[in-house]
Amino acid sequence: MNITFFSNVTNEKNILESIPELKKYGVKFFTLDDSVQRIIKEAGDTEILIADAMATVSDELISGLGRLKFIQSEGVGYQGVDLDSAKRNGVMVSNNKGVNDTAVAETALLLILACLKELTGGQQAVYDGRQIEVKKASFGVVRELSECTVGLVGFGDIARATARLLDAFGARIIYSNRTRYEALEKEYNAEYVSLDELLGVSDFVSLHLAVCDATREIADEGFFDKMKKSAYLINTSRGDLVDNKALFDALLNGKIAGAGLDVISPEPVMKDNILLDERIREKLVLTPHTAGITSLTIKKIFRNIYSNIMHIINGEEPENRVI
Repeated sequence: MNITFFSNVTNEKNILESIPELKKYGVKFFTLDDSVQRIIKEAGDTEILIADAMATVSDELISGLGRLKFIQSEGVGYQGVDLDSAKRNGVMVSNNKGVNDTAVAETALLLILACLKELTGGQQAVYDGRQIEVKKASFGVVRELSECTVGLVGFGDIARATARLLDAFGARIIYSNRTRYEALEKEYNAEYVSLDELLGVSDFVSLHLAVCDATREIADEGFFDKMKKSAYLINTSRGDLVDNKALFDALLNGKIAGAGLDVISPEPVMKDNILLDERIREKLVLTPHTAGITSLTIKKIFRNIYSNIMHIINGEEPENRVI
């Protein structure tokens, strides 16, 4: 069985150390900087392709790997895989559903609390020698999470893990989703509402959606117009869910209070990205798309990759199949 890794996350060293069983197979490694032509030329006999969740697995690549049977996303996302091409070429596709739900939920909570407690501004004030000034100004102003309503846009694994954490803090949890999950609402202490209602009442709007035509740049000008001026946007899902210009304008003009972002589009995030404009810096809390990258998550990723490789080798149905 010939196996190819196409990733900026995993590499030959960490894969073969974590999954030494793969040494007996033909395994090749490429980064996202490698061209489709090079991969096809050097790994044209690939039967299993393990792809970075941020990788573009195009029709050209899928069609060019004539023996390809299976594509495994290293992460939860698989929006870069041309699913139509995979179907046409009889290639199965799986993701790593649920592998990082707790890790990402922790970062969503971190961003919510950092915004709520004005963490970055407070830290800078201490460095600037303004500690007492800020302490006095904060008297009776900073809220607790139990006083807040958090709206979850989407209610998949990560949103549910986030709801579980928020419930421990006593927050009011509401959610909007294409499908209502009445059977889960009591378990997560979450209330189903329309998206418009969620935007209108939430102190924090947290995005938990996959990227598709219907959700790309869902957080647009109209979205921010419906939010409270005192509210914050939280995004630990995908940068493509947000219209960067609309968010910039909303922050600059005071339409919303701020945002906590683990993801910004496009990646890699460069200095000229509009969301890095100094004029809105104090309204942002940023983490570098590391929410799902924990030691436990990586162990789960390796375990699931090996499990699905063995399923394919043994002629079995892979887990978490999306097509």
